[in-house]
Amino acid sequence: MTQVRRLTDNLVPLLMAIGGLTVGRTALGVAAQHEANLAWQAASALLAYTVTVALLGRVGGEDPYEAVAAATRALAHVLQDAFAGALQLLCITVQLLALLCGGLAALTSNATS
Repeated sequence: MTQVRRLTDNLVPLLMAIGGLTVGRTALGVAAQHEANLAWQAASALLAYTVTVALLGRVGGEDPYEAVAAATRALAHVLQDAFAGALQLLCITVQLLALLCGGLAALTSNATS
């Protein structure tokens, strides 16, 4: 039972965040079509995200403020994990490049001597 609870504690806020981002992106597009200022576009997207997540939380029987906080926290965890994975991939790539360059340097120094 605890695994199901853990899954719902992590997955439901993430799904709410995805829904909020979708509506926020739509609001940003509408504001861009109406040639609104960039600040108004960002503000409308942020407002749409917040209201959507709060309404989804309210429908789910949660406190709207807690729903927005949980959804934003889940989104931040996903972004943090994605950036950490990208950084690890970059480090591995640099190490492999250094290994390849070292091997090529050793081959060229053996060939010239």
